[in-house]
Amino acid sequence: MAVTNQRYSAIAIVLHWAIAFAILFNIPLGLWMHERAEANDVSEGVFRAFQLHKSIGLTVLVLSLVRVGWRLTHAQPSLPVHMPTWEKQAARVTHLLFYFGMLALPLTGWLYVSAGWSVHTDRPLVVPTRYFGLFHVPDLFGLSHADDDVRASTAFNVLKLHWALGWATLGLAGLHVAAALKHQFFDRDEVMAHMVPGLRAPFAKDSAAQDGARLATLGFGLSVTALLGLLALYTVFTLPMGNAPPLPPSTFQTVEATTGADTSTATASTTATPAATTAATTTPTPSPTAGGVVNWRVNQGTSSIGLSFVYQDPENGDTTFNGVFGQWRGDIRFDPNDLPHSSAVVIIQVASAHDGVDIHDRGLPTAEWFDAGAHPTAEFRTT
Repeated sequence: MAVTNQRYSAIAIVLHWAIAFAILFNIPLGLWMHERAEANDVSEGVFRAFQLHKSIGLTVLVLSLVRVGWRLTHAQPSLPVHMPTWEKQAARVTHLLFYFGMLALPLTGWLYVSAGWSVHTDRPLVVPTRYFGLFHVPDLFGLSHADDDVRASTAFNVLKLHWALGWATLGLAGLHVAAALKHQFFDRDEVMAHMVPGLRAPFAKDSAAQDGARLATLGFGLSVTALLGLLALYTVFTLPMGNAPPLPPSTFQTVEATTGADTSTATASTTATPAATTAATTTPTPSPTAGGVVNWRVNQGTSSIGLSFVYQDPENGDTTFNGVFGQWRGDIRFDPNDLPHSSAVVIIQVASAHDGVDIHDRGLPTAEWFDAGAHPTAEFRTT
Protein backbone atom coordinates (compact mmCIF):
# COMPACT_ATOMS: atom_id res chain seq x y z
CA MET A 1 0.00 0.00 0.00
CA ALA A 2 1.44 3.39 -0.99
CA VAL A 3 1.22 6.53 1.08
CA THR A 4 -0.50 9.41 -0.66
CA ASN A 5 1.34 12.73 -0.83
CA GLN A 6 -1.88 14.64 -0.28
CA ARG A 7 -2.56 16.12 3.11
CA TYR A 8 -4.62 18.89 4.69
CA SER A 9 -3.02 22.30 4.83
CA ALA A 10 -1.85 23.69 8.17
CA ILE A 11 -4.61 26.34 8.10
CA ALA A 12 -7.28 23.67 7.53
CA ILE A 13 -5.95 21.59 10.43
CA VAL A 14 -5.86 24.55 12.83
CA LEU A 15 -9.39 25.60 11.86
CA HIS A 16 -10.63 22.02 12.20
CA TRP A 17 -9.36 21.58 15.75
CA ALA A 18 -10.24 25.10 16.89
CA ILE A 19 -13.85 24.70 15.74
CA ALA A 20 -14.07 21.17 17.15
CA PHE A 21 -12.80 22.19 20.59
CA ALA A 22 -15.08 25.26 20.68
CA ILE A 23 -18.20 23.28 19.77
CA LEU A 24 -17.45 20.39 22.13
CA PHE A 25 -16.83 22.92 24.91
CA ASN A 26 -19.89 25.02 24.18
CA ILE A 27 -22.50 22.26 23.94
CA PRO A 28 -22.01 20.92 27.49
CA LEU A 29 -21.87 24.50 28.74
CA GLY A 30 -25.19 25.19 27.03
CA LEU A 31 -26.78 22.09 28.55
CA TRP A 32 -25.60 23.15 32.01
CA MET A 33 -26.95 26.67 31.48
CA HIS A 34 -30.34 25.30 30.41
CA GLU A 35 -30.46 23.13 33.53
CA ARG A 36 -29.62 26.09 35.78
CA ALA A 37 -32.23 28.27 34.05
CA GLU A 38 -34.86 25.57 34.59
CA ALA A 39 -33.92 25.59 38.28
CA ASN A 40 -34.44 29.38 38.41
CA ASP A 41 -30.75 30.05 39.00
CA VAL A 42 -30.28 33.70 38.10
CA SER A 43 -26.91 34.08 39.78
CA GLU A 44 -24.05 36.15 38.44
CA GLY A 45 -22.22 32.96 37.46
CA VAL A 46 -25.04 31.78 35.21
CA PHE A 47 -25.31 35.15 33.49
CA ARG A 48 -21.56 35.20 32.85
CA ALA A 49 -21.78 31.65 31.49
CA PHE A 50 -24.45 32.81 29.03
CA GLN A 51 -22.19 35.60 27.80
CA LEU A 52 -19.26 33.19 27.45
CA HIS A 53 -21.47 30.70 25.59
CA LYS A 54 -22.68 33.39 23.17
CA SER A 55 -19.16 34.71 22.56
CA ILE A 56 -17.77 31.25 21.82
CA GLY A 57 -20.74 30.54 19.54
CA LEU A 58 -20.07 33.68 17.52
CA THR A 59 -16.41 32.67 17.29
CA VAL A 60 -17.47 29.29 15.90
CA LEU A 61 -19.60 31.08 13.30
CA VAL A 62 -16.69 33.25 12.12
CA LEU A 63 -14.21 30.36 12.06
CA SER A 64 -16.72 28.17 10.23
CA LEU A 65 -17.19 30.78 7.52
CA VAL A 66 -13.42 30.92 7.10
CA ARG A 67 -13.25 27.11 7.05
CA VAL A 68 -15.91 26.85 4.34
CA GLY A 69 -14.13 29.48 2.26
CA TRP A 70 -10.83 27.64 2.68
CA ARG A 71 -12.45 24.35 1.72
CA LEU A 72 -13.87 25.81 -1.49
CA THR A 73 -10.52 27.24 -2.57
CA HIS A 74 -8.10 24.48 -1.55
CA ALA A 75 -7.93 20.83 -2.60
CA GLN A 76 -8.52 18.17 0.03
CA PRO A 77 -6.75 14.80 0.39
CA SER A 78 -8.29 12.03 -1.65
CA LEU A 79 -10.07 9.22 0.13
CA PRO A 80 -8.28 5.84 0.09
CA VAL A 81 -8.92 3.81 -3.06
CA HIS A 82 -9.90 0.76 -1.04
CA MET A 83 -12.95 2.52 0.50
CA PRO A 84 -16.28 1.23 -0.81
CA THR A 85 -18.40 3.71 -2.75
CA TRP A 86 -21.11 3.78 -0.08
CA GLU A 87 -18.52 4.64 2.59
CA LYS A 88 -17.10 7.47 0.51
CA GLN A 89 -20.59 8.87 -0.02
CA ALA A 90 -21.33 8.55 3.70
CA ALA A 91 -18.13 10.45 4.49
CA ARG A 92 -19.06 13.27 2.12
CA VAL A 93 -22.59 13.51 3.53
CA THR A 94 -21.24 13.58 7.08
CA HIS A 95 -18.87 16.42 6.20
CA LEU A 96 -21.69 18.41 4.56
CA LEU A 97 -23.84 17.93 7.66
CA PHE A 98 -20.95 19.09 9.81
CA TYR A 99 -20.56 22.27 7.76
CA PHE A 100 -24.29 22.90 8.01
CA GLY A 101 -24.26 22.40 11.78
CA MET A 102 -21.18 24.58 12.25
CA LEU A 103 -23.07 27.48 10.67
CA ALA A 104 -26.65 26.77 11.77
CA LEU A 105 -25.88 26.10 15.44
CA PRO A 106 -24.46 29.56 16.25
CA LEU A 107 -26.91 31.31 13.91
CA THR A 108 -29.94 29.82 15.70
CA GLY A 109 -28.42 30.83 19.02
CA TRP A 110 -27.93 34.38 17.74
CA LEU A 111 -31.53 34.46 16.53
CA TYR A 112 -32.76 33.31 19.93
CA VAL A 113 -30.97 36.02 21.91
CA SER A 114 -31.97 38.59 19.27
CA ALA A 115 -35.64 37.89 20.02
CA GLY A 116 -35.14 39.10 23.59
CA TRP A 117 -37.66 36.64 25.00
CA SER A 118 -37.30 34.16 27.86
CA VAL A 119 -38.82 30.76 27.11
CA HIS A 120 -38.64 29.90 30.82
CA THR A 121 -40.93 32.73 31.95
CA ASP A 122 -42.60 33.46 28.58
CA ARG A 123 -41.86 37.15 29.06
CA PRO A 124 -39.59 39.72 27.42
CA LEU A 125 -35.98 39.49 28.50
CA VAL A 126 -33.58 41.69 26.56
CA VAL A 127 -30.01 40.79 27.49
CA PRO A 128 -27.36 42.65 25.47
CA THR A 129 -24.70 40.40 23.94
CA ARG A 130 -21.14 41.61 24.39
CA TYR A 131 -18.45 39.68 22.56
CA PHE A 132 -16.08 38.65 25.36
CA GLY A 133 -16.94 41.98 26.97
CA LEU A 134 -15.27 43.92 24.13
CA PHE A 135 -18.18 45.28 22.08
CA HIS A 136 -21.94 45.01 21.68
CA VAL A 137 -23.26 42.49 19.15
CA PRO A 138 -26.39 43.78 17.33
CA ASP A 139 -29.63 41.82 17.17
CA LEU A 140 -30.53 40.06 13.95
CA PHE A 141 -33.34 41.49 11.81
CA GLY A 142 -34.35 43.96 14.55
CA LEU A 143 -36.17 41.15 16.36
CA SER A 144 -35.94 42.83 19.76
CA HIS A 145 -38.18 45.63 18.40
CA ALA A 146 -40.81 43.31 16.92
CA ASP A 147 -44.17 42.76 18.61
CA ASP A 148 -44.42 40.26 21.46
CA ASP A 149 -46.08 37.51 19.40
CA VAL A 150 -43.26 37.52 16.83
CA ARG A 151 -40.57 37.57 19.51
CA ALA A 152 -42.16 34.77 21.54
CA SER A 153 -42.78 32.58 18.49
CA THR A 154 -39.24 33.11 17.22
CA ALA A 155 -37.68 32.37 20.60
CA PHE A 156 -39.60 29.14 21.21
CA ASN A 157 -39.14 27.74 17.69
CA VAL A 158 -35.52 28.75 17.25
CA LEU A 159 -34.49 27.44 20.66
CA LYS A 160 -36.01 24.05 19.82
CA LEU A 161 -34.00 24.00 16.60
CA HIS A 162 -30.86 25.14 18.43
CA TRP A 163 -31.35 22.36 20.97
CA ALA A 164 -31.87 19.72 18.25
CA LEU A 165 -28.81 20.92 16.32
CA GLY A 166 -26.69 20.64 19.46
CA TRP A 167 -27.62 17.01 20.01
CA ALA A 168 -27.28 16.22 16.29
CA THR A 169 -23.79 17.75 16.29
CA LEU A 170 -22.79 15.62 19.26
CA GLY A 171 -24.06 12.55 17.40
CA LEU A 172 -22.12 13.47 14.27
CA ALA A 173 -18.99 14.08 16.34
CA GLY A 174 -19.27 10.60 17.83
CA LEU A 175 -19.74 9.07 14.40
CA HIS A 176 -16.82 11.10 13.03
CA VAL A 177 -14.45 9.96 15.80
CA ALA A 178 -15.54 6.33 15.41
CA ALA A 179 -14.88 6.47 11.66
CA ALA A 180 -11.44 8.02 12.19
CA LEU A 181 -10.48 5.31 14.68
CA LYS A 182 -11.73 2.64 12.24
CA HIS A 183 -9.46 4.02 9.51
CA GLN A 184 -6.47 4.11 11.84
CA PHE A 185 -6.75 0.75 13.61
CA PHE A 186 -8.85 -1.47 11.33
CA ASP A 187 -8.38 -0.19 7.78
CA ARG A 188 -4.82 0.92 8.67
CA ASP A 189 -4.79 3.75 6.14
CA GLU A 190 -3.73 7.41 6.17
CA VAL A 191 -7.13 9.11 6.71
CA MET A 192 -6.67 9.97 10.39
CA ALA A 193 -3.03 10.95 9.88
CA HIS A 194 -4.14 13.58 7.37
CA MET A 195 -5.77 15.65 10.16
CA VAL A 196 -3.88 14.77 13.36
CA PRO A 197 -0.52 16.58 13.52
CA GLY A 198 2.39 14.22 14.21
CA LEU A 199 0.35 11.05 13.63
CA ARG A 200 1.75 8.61 11.08
CA ALA A 201 -0.23 6.17 9.00
CA PRO A 202 0.15 2.61 10.37
CA PHE A 203 1.99 1.45 7.26
CA ALA A 204 4.23 4.51 6.91
CA LYS A 205 7.98 3.94 7.20
CA ASP A 206 10.08 7.08 7.39
CA SER A 207 8.63 10.54 7.83
CA ALA A 208 9.17 12.90 4.96
CA ALA A 209 10.90 16.21 5.56
CA GLN A 210 8.50 18.71 7.07
CA ASP A 211 7.95 22.19 5.69
CA GLY A 212 9.17 24.75 8.22
CA ALA A 213 6.38 27.22 7.49
CA ARG A 214 3.80 24.47 7.87
CA LEU A 215 5.22 23.41 11.23
CA ALA A 216 5.31 27.02 12.43
CA THR A 217 1.68 27.58 11.42
CA LEU A 218 0.58 24.37 13.11
CA GLY A 219 2.56 25.10 16.26
CA PHE A 220 1.32 28.65 16.61
CA GLY A 221 -2.31 27.97 15.69
CA LEU A 222 -2.72 24.90 17.89
CA SER A 223 -0.89 26.59 20.79
CA VAL A 224 -3.26 29.56 20.65
CA THR A 225 -6.22 27.18 20.45
CA ALA A 226 -5.01 25.25 23.51
CA LEU A 227 -4.33 28.46 25.46
CA LEU A 228 -7.78 29.86 24.73
CA GLY A 229 -9.32 26.51 25.61
CA LEU A 230 -7.58 26.51 28.99
CA LEU A 231 -8.68 30.10 29.56
CA ALA A 232 -12.29 29.15 28.81
CA LEU A 233 -12.08 26.22 31.23
CA TYR A 234 -10.60 28.47 33.90
CA THR A 235 -13.41 30.97 33.36
CA VAL A 236 -16.07 28.28 33.79
CA PHE A 237 -14.53 26.77 36.92
CA THR A 238 -14.16 30.20 38.54
CA LEU A 239 -17.68 31.43 37.83
CA PRO A 240 -19.26 32.96 40.96
CA MET A 241 -22.07 30.71 42.08
CA GLY A 242 -25.03 31.74 44.20
CA ASN A 243 -26.96 34.99 44.18
CA ALA A 244 -25.17 38.25 44.78
CA PRO A 245 -24.94 39.15 48.47
CA PRO A 246 -27.66 41.52 49.65
CA LEU A 247 -26.75 45.16 49.80
CA PRO A 248 -26.27 46.50 53.34
CA PRO A 249 -29.16 48.45 54.87
CA SER A 250 -29.03 52.21 54.56
CA THR A 251 -29.19 54.70 57.37
CA PHE A 252 -31.80 57.43 57.25
CA GLN A 253 -30.86 60.53 59.22
CA THR A 254 -32.98 63.57 59.92
CA VAL A 255 -31.45 66.82 61.05
CA GLU A 256 -33.38 69.54 62.79
CA ALA A 257 -32.13 73.12 63.07
CA THR A 258 -33.45 75.62 65.57
CA THR A 259 -32.88 78.56 63.25
CA GLY A 260 -31.64 79.14 59.74
CA ALA A 261 -28.31 80.50 61.00
CA ASP A 262 -27.74 77.84 63.65
CA THR A 263 -25.18 75.25 62.60
CA SER A 264 -25.77 72.83 65.50
CA THR A 265 -27.54 69.59 64.65
CA ALA A 266 -29.39 66.80 66.39
CA THR A 267 -29.72 63.47 64.61
CA ALA A 268 -31.92 60.41 64.86
CA SER A 269 -31.01 57.29 62.87
CA THR A 270 -33.11 54.32 61.85
CA THR A 271 -32.35 51.29 59.67
CA ALA A 272 -34.14 51.04 56.33
CA THR A 273 -34.43 48.27 53.76
CA PRO A 274 -32.05 48.28 50.77
CA ALA A 275 -34.90 49.41 48.52
CA ALA A 276 -35.71 52.43 50.63
CA THR A 277 -34.81 55.98 49.66
CA THR A 278 -32.37 57.43 52.16
CA ALA A 279 -31.13 60.96 52.56
CA ALA A 280 -28.66 62.07 55.19
CA THR A 281 -28.06 65.76 55.75
CA THR A 282 -25.38 67.74 57.51
CA THR A 283 -24.95 71.41 58.26
CA PRO A 284 -27.74 73.61 56.89
CA THR A 285 -26.97 76.79 55.00
CA PRO A 286 -29.22 79.87 54.99
CA SER A 287 -31.71 79.99 52.16
CA PRO A 288 -31.95 83.13 50.04
CA THR A 289 -35.67 82.63 49.49
CA ALA A 290 -37.49 82.51 52.78
CA GLY A 291 -36.80 83.72 56.28
CA GLY A 292 -36.74 80.44 58.21
CA VAL A 293 -36.27 77.96 55.39
CA VAL A 294 -32.72 76.65 55.02
CA ASN A 295 -30.95 74.54 52.42
CA TRP A 296 -29.72 71.17 53.60
CA ARG A 297 -26.59 69.53 52.23
CA VAL A 298 -26.96 65.80 51.46
CA ASN A 299 -24.34 63.54 52.97
CA GLN A 300 -23.49 61.35 49.97
CA GLY A 301 -21.29 59.08 52.06
CA THR A 302 -24.15 57.71 54.15
CA SER A 303 -27.08 58.21 51.78
CA SER A 304 -28.47 56.01 49.03
CA ILE A 305 -31.50 55.55 46.81
CA GLY A 306 -32.35 51.91 46.30
CA LEU A 307 -34.27 49.82 43.83
CA SER A 308 -35.75 46.36 44.06
CA PHE A 309 -37.17 44.00 41.45
CA VAL A 310 -38.41 40.42 41.35
CA TYR A 311 -37.35 37.77 38.83
CA GLN A 312 -40.57 35.78 38.42
CA ASP A 313 -40.65 32.05 37.68
CA PRO A 314 -44.08 30.38 38.01
CA GLU A 315 -42.53 26.92 38.41
CA ASN A 316 -39.59 27.51 40.73
CA GLY A 317 -40.53 30.61 42.67
CA ASP A 318 -39.42 34.22 42.61
CA THR A 319 -36.03 35.78 43.31
CA THR A 320 -35.69 39.34 44.60
CA PHE A 321 -32.76 41.54 43.58
CA ASN A 322 -31.84 44.75 45.38
CA GLY A 323 -29.73 47.53 43.93
CA VAL A 324 -29.00 51.24 44.09
CA PHE A 325 -28.74 54.29 41.86
CA GLY A 326 -25.15 55.46 41.77
CA GLN A 327 -25.76 59.06 40.66
CA TRP A 328 -28.37 61.43 42.07
CA ARG A 329 -28.65 64.81 43.77
CA GLY A 330 -31.03 66.32 46.24
CA ASP A 331 -32.24 69.88 46.84
CA ILE A 332 -33.81 69.97 50.31
CA ARG A 333 -35.19 73.24 51.71
CA PHE A 334 -36.88 72.69 55.03
CA ASP A 335 -38.08 74.45 58.11
CA PRO A 336 -40.57 72.62 60.36
CA ASN A 337 -42.03 76.00 61.32
CA ASP A 338 -42.43 77.14 57.71
CA LEU A 339 -43.83 74.17 55.79
CA PRO A 340 -45.47 76.24 53.00
CA HIS A 341 -42.03 77.37 51.89
CA SER A 342 -40.35 74.00 52.42
CA SER A 343 -39.67 71.52 49.58
CA ALA A 344 -37.48 68.62 48.54
CA VAL A 345 -36.43 67.66 45.00
CA VAL A 346 -34.33 64.62 44.16
CA ILE A 347 -33.03 64.03 40.61
CA ILE A 348 -31.90 60.48 39.80
CA GLN A 349 -29.70 59.50 36.83
CA VAL A 350 -31.49 56.25 35.92
CA ALA A 351 -28.57 54.93 33.84
CA SER A 352 -26.58 54.62 37.09
CA ALA A 353 -28.81 51.79 38.39
CA HIS A 354 -26.92 48.67 39.38
CA ASP A 355 -27.37 45.62 41.60
CA GLY A 356 -23.94 44.00 41.39
CA VAL A 357 -24.94 41.42 38.75
CA ASP A 358 -23.03 42.37 35.61
CA ILE A 359 -25.67 41.29 33.12
CA HIS A 360 -28.36 43.17 35.05
CA ASP A 361 -26.22 46.29 35.25
CA ARG A 362 -25.88 46.31 31.46
CA GLY A 363 -29.58 45.67 30.93
CA LEU A 364 -31.09 48.12 33.43
CA PRO A 365 -30.49 51.23 31.26
CA THR A 366 -32.07 49.61 28.17
CA ALA A 367 -35.59 50.15 26.85
CA GLU A 368 -36.74 46.89 28.44
CA TRP A 369 -36.06 48.38 31.89
CA PHE A 370 -35.52 52.07 32.69
CA ASP A 371 -35.05 53.24 29.09
CA ALA A 372 -32.36 55.72 30.07
CA GLY A 373 -31.95 56.86 26.47
CA ALA A 374 -35.49 58.25 26.35
CA HIS A 375 -35.80 59.08 30.06
CA PRO A 376 -32.35 59.89 31.45
CA THR A 377 -33.59 61.18 34.79
CA ALA A 378 -36.29 60.46 37.34
CA GLU A 379 -37.51 63.19 39.64
CA PHE A 380 -39.03 63.01 43.10
CA ARG A 381 -40.61 66.23 44.28
CA THR A 382 -42.47 67.07 47.44
CA THR A 383 -43.83 70.31 48.89
